[in-house]
Amino acid sequence: MKFDDVFWYIVIFLFLFSGSIAGFVQHLQSRRHRFKLAMVKEKVKLEQAKAKLAEEQNRQAALDVRKAELEIERYDRRIPGVLSVPLTDNGVEEVP
Repeated sequence: MKFDDVFWYIVIFLFLFSGSIAGFVQHLQSRRHRFKLAMVKEKVKLEQAKAKLAEEQNRQAALDVRKAELEIERYDRRIPGVLSVPLTDNGVEEVP
């Protein structure tokens, strides 16, 4: 078999099947694009979840700060000379 014969077989094969090969390559590129798009969407969801978690932690910290401020204000409003009594875990003053 000569080089010319092989060359013409390849040319005829590409001429007959180039459309289906191009369609297959386009299909693979489409799948790759959808995969990348899904990965980007997943990354966005992950970042949103992290942002919500940080927001919740900030809100909880703000509530803790406000609770501490209210307790300080409560101690400041006591009558001078009276011993201050700290709150227990359930928010009720301990009686000595």
